[in-house]
Amino acid sequence: MKTLDATGLKCPMPLIQTKKALKEIGKEDTLRILIDNETSVKNVTHFLNDNNLPVVQKRDGEIFELIVNKTGDESYATSDAEAYCEIPEPKGSSYVVVFAKDYLGEGEYDLGNSLVGALLTTMLASERLPGKIIVLNKGVNLVTTGSLYLKQLKELEAKGVDIMTCGTCLDYYDKMDVLEVGRVSNMADILDAMLDGGKVINI
Repeated sequence: MKTLDATGLKCPMPLIQTKKALKEIGKEDTLRILIDNETSVKNVTHFLNDNNLPVVQKRDGEIFELIVNKTGDESYATSDAEAYCEIPEPKGSSYVVVFAKDYLGEGEYDLGNSLVGALLTTMLASERLPGKIIVLNKGVNLVTTGSLYLKQLKELEAKGVDIMTCGTCLDYYDKMDVLEVGRVSNMADILDAMLDGGKVINI
């Protein structure tokens, strides 16, 4: 039995790692997947069920254990695992906030950066949360190690706000390994999020 420890990983990484692990084990072998959040459990289970891979779910405290028996059906190999990455959108959300930098407005950087914190704190107190927060360019400084506002962003994520960070931007600034909140996304998904949002607010 091969064990995949996907604890601590944000969508779509548990899906990507599950697909990779399935390719590495032989037919009729068993894969044990460990996950620590219900959203990823739902997404991975959906992916497995759609690809005719029987799965048994157990739970021990905060850790979910998925046991998968690899059958002869290998349709998963050509399936788009990332397409199963669904994060519940908070009720009543109809707008998207785009952070293309790590400060608000123009002028003094320190003032603009502190205003981002004020905005996020105010957003948390509001009954009208954004459906998604999109992070581009130097905005990646807000969601990576060293950010002063990880607490607020993690609280927003816990409330159901989908925080999507541009993977190309993380690579460019060499911050892919220090993403602390939200998930890595691509331009196709980011464009869809902007088009689907009732209103897009650019910061």
